[in-house]
Amino acid sequence: MQNPVLDITKLVLRDDMSDNASGADNQQERLSIDRIPVAIGNFLSGFALGEGSFMIVCRPRVDYRRGWKLSAAFNVSQADVTPLELFREQLRCGTIRKAGNDGWYLEVNTLGDIQSSVIPFFRRFPMVGAKPSASTCSRPRPAYSPGGH
Repeated sequence: MQNPVLDITKLVLRDDMSDNASGADNQQERLSIDRIPVAIGNFLSGFALGEGSFMIVCRPRVDYRRGWKLSAAFNVSQADVTPLELFREQLRCGTIRKAGNDGWYLEVNTLGDIQSSVIPFFRRFPMVGAKPSASTCSRPRPAYSPGGH
């Protein structure tokens, strides 16, 4: 039996996926990341180091063949909404919502937005420290082999 988490991870991390037509240039997507000022990008990267996370969300769904919906997500939370608004403005994607603890969180859970904005952002503005060593944005991906360990 294949591991569904590995399946979605493989899908999420493919560099060749895009909503654009096959072979189309993603110049507009690259320019949106290239336009971010270095000081702001570095600030947001450091902010995400402390307050952010990448995750695979698993939700039970009776209408799915395997009974689970798996999706990728990036989120950042904070009591002050201002840095989250700056993050959303720079990434040009995501949703800001009120959290239950009187704080706020920015969530990007659309695969296309993660691939076209979030991952390129962290490739241009890499996090520094122990946390990013576990991030697929900052290191080569391991080879995927079904049934492997």
